[in-house]
Amino acid sequence: MTAGAGTWITRITATIGAALLLVGGGLVVADSAQAAQETVDGVDFAWTINDEVGGGAYFGGCNFLVAGPAGDAGSSRLWQEGDGFYETQAGNVTITKPDSSGDQVQPTWSTKCQNAAGSPVNTSAGSTTDNQVNLANGSGTVDPEADHASIGWDGTFTIVFYGGMTYWSVKDVQLEVKDGKGALTGTAFGFGADMFDPTKWVELPETKIDLATFSGVDVTQSGIVVQPDYLGVEIDIEPDGPSNPQIRSGDTWGSFPQSFVDFNVLTGQAAYWYSSGGAADPKKPAEPFEVSYELSTEPIADPAYDKVPEGYDEGLGIDFRRLTEDGGTVAACLEGEPLPLQEGTSEPTIANGGASGTWDVSGLQRRAEPYRLQFFLDDCAQGQALDGGSAGALEAALFVVEPLGDTTAAISVDGVTHSSAVATWSWPKAEPNTPEEYEFALYQGSSASGDPVQTDSVTGTEMRIGTLQPETAYTVAVTPKLATTTGATSTQTFTTSAAPSSTPPPGGGGGGNNNGGGGGDDGSADGVTLYWGLSMEATGGAYFGVCNFLAAGVAADTGSSRLWTADDFSAASGNVTIVKPDASGQFQPITWDTKCLDRNGSTVSVTGKDSYTESQVRLTEGEVVKNDSSGVRVEWEGGFSVVFYGGLTYWSASDLVLELDANGNGKLTATGSGYGASMHDASVWEPLDARTITLADLSGVDLASIDSNGGFVHTPDYLGVEYTGTGESQGVPGGGGETATGQAPRSAENQDHWGSFPSDFVDFQNETGQFSYWFTSGGARDPYKPALPMTVSFADSFAPTAGGYDGQGTPTLNQQQSPQQNPLNANAAPGDAPEAANGGDALAAQGEALLEEAAGLAADTEFSFEITPAMLISGGSALLGVAGLNWAGALFMRRRLGLDPSAYV
Repeated sequence: MTAGAGTWITRITATIGAALLLVGGGLVVADSAQAAQETVDGVDFAWTINDEVGGGAYFGGCNFLVAGPAGDAGSSRLWQEGDGFYETQAGNVTITKPDSSGDQVQPTWSTKCQNAAGSPVNTSAGSTTDNQVNLANGSGTVDPEADHASIGWDGTFTIVFYGGMTYWSVKDVQLEVKDGKGALTGTAFGFGADMFDPTKWVELPETKIDLATFSGVDVTQSGIVVQPDYLGVEIDIEPDGPSNPQIRSGDTWGSFPQSFVDFNVLTGQAAYWYSSGGAADPKKPAEPFEVSYELSTEPIADPAYDKVPEGYDEGLGIDFRRLTEDGGTVAACLEGEPLPLQEGTSEPTIANGGASGTWDVSGLQRRAEPYRLQFFLDDCAQGQALDGGSAGALEAALFVVEPLGDTTAAISVDGVTHSSAVATWSWPKAEPNTPEEYEFALYQGSSASGDPVQTDSVTGTEMRIGTLQPETAYTVAVTPKLATTTGATSTQTFTTSAAPSSTPPPGGGGGGNNNGGGGGDDGSADGVTLYWGLSMEATGGAYFGVCNFLAAGVAADTGSSRLWTADDFSAASGNVTIVKPDASGQFQPITWDTKCLDRNGSTVSVTGKDSYTESQVRLTEGEVVKNDSSGVRVEWEGGFSVVFYGGLTYWSASDLVLELDANGNGKLTATGSGYGASMHDASVWEPLDARTITLADLSGVDLASIDSNGGFVHTPDYLGVEYTGTGESQGVPGGGGETATGQAPRSAENQDHWGSFPSDFVDFQNETGQFSYWFTSGGARDPYKPALPMTVSFADSFAPTAGGYDGQGTPTLNQQQSPQQNPLNANAAPGDAPEAANGGDALAAQGEALLEEAAGLAADTEFSFEITPAMLISGGSALLGVAGLNWAGALFMRRRLGLDPSAYV
């Protein structure tokens, strides 16, 4: 007899290119007619994810994995051992890393940041703990012959970056492989923080994401080793999003899946999962994961379908493997009665432990319980039951259910953006009267006509759709399938939103109150007034906390190294006001909401050329103790604070004294105070001993200008100044020689900005954590460190006016900039210097020349950055979540708080 019509289903293949359509409910992997599918349980899974997951962090020691869902930290902060969040075993999940002998061991809180040799990891390429997540007791099916697999695990693990500042969890990991292609999916959840209000802590909703996509996988008898897609994978990054565009050049460019990156926009880790042009890019590519199992050696009967519609007349194919019987034929029996073979098919003869047959099931009536098929050798009545191993007699189950008819699925399309959407659907009838799978199709336009732009066959009821065009209508079509039958198609049309604009909103998005009123600041006050912004770095963008800024008054004790809130900040205190120019060039008091905005309303950024807020301390009511032929001495009460990284490190200066001799040489001193923290124990917070420090050395001040113009503008000594203090290296654990042990040698590349603030000032910064931010250390930010001109006004009419400003907020950067593109190009025109209101052309020219000298920039500087200041977006509001933080390869650390570093500063 010859075989009848085949019962194999022709599958619809995906046509979506790099952005695979994967379903949260599971990508269809096993063709329901595939004969070699086998059940597996006790399946193990192991994955290090990538080197960055176990690498040194620019703050917080390292990134690491945790077993189980982490608790709610209540805010974006460093974890402490006492929190109880760090676990290496929870249910089916363990976290391990290799020891010196290569054995996998569970780390402890104290060893989690150490590599196999026991040394602390750092941020350099190749430095990682190799910690891995291990999932046990997975179950599902595999088909080594067809390279199919479907395996799921119960359990949760957590990915922690920056010592706990940002973390998220994954549960319900599911592996789906079809013809060697597929995805690893999971349900992600975690927390995000509001960028503009670090007191807010946002719980993120559970979201199904693709952890990895892949192809070319070999499903074997004992397991699967998968190299996830990363290299060459393109993703969409919103132009106004929190991260830089994807860099698509170099040996390691690529990305984790789009949905993975999209979710991490909310956690703040987005730029750590794709090539963004930063120094950490070599650590981002996905590492292979391994799935281990043992296939059963017992006999198996494998039906083509688990369920068929009532009256199904195409026959039920069943494959048999590992049979102990030798020779004869297989008889399928129901309650002792033979099930007839499908007309036109041959007898299922046993040979080499296998057999295959197709039986007629068209006469079976539908019912809620499955039919139990039993198999005998040759004859149901006289034959011997086929051996089923430990299960006894060999059996198989079959549901006979209601035909699909004209019933349709109810479709909903949610989460629609300019480039993506999520389609979900439901079936109106209960199990077992449900489809086995669905044909999904996406059409461009308002109807399901023409050629679909995306198709797939899915076993779940959800489809994540990507690579859509903005402001475009699309139609989703879902067709149910049961065995080889198809039901009625349902459709749902939706329209994508407009692409985000890259133009800042009116007013720069600063919002907030304007405490300064509408008029410009004329600087009028009794006594002598000092205006000074210290350096561009002191009010520039920060790699964490959005920006560095000035605050009025001596800052209070915040109790720990943390981000400031509006309650910690003062723009005015007594005779001290922090001012900056507005769009018209008039100086206005800053506010909490505007402290990180430049005069154009753009958030300052480390990626933007000449980007800083231009803020200055305005210190009034200076008492003239001496102003004669022997020199000048002015004393001020009151103080101000210099805040870096949004509040993680700050210090204050009070009781300033300006003293100059007859030749205009002297210094500006103050009482310095502040706090230090331990980078290893976030609970440590130490007040520093107050001391006299030199804020600025001054040489050749034009004292005659005091009488002729009512004051002077002068740039403090910095260029060419050698640091001769006692400060030592401040580096991350394992940083080795990569940290700033002292001033970088003068070279042709840095000669235009090489120098230092006064040595005793830098020594003081060795304790505050801002050590190498005040001298040339060989980092990308060196051009922003030279001292800015200060204005000292002895008359109400002598006050600074803002010159030109060409700072850029957040440009698009390549990994290496040419001299023409380089934001640090020495040939770029610097901003104009402040001019005295009535100082005349000579004074204005002097100020401009001094500022140009102070802001000399190096050409041909190589640098790259991970993120923009807008680090996190959730529901349309900007969030921080400790964002992507890969800072031009900079070691964002210091000896105590962790902020050093020659690679950055």
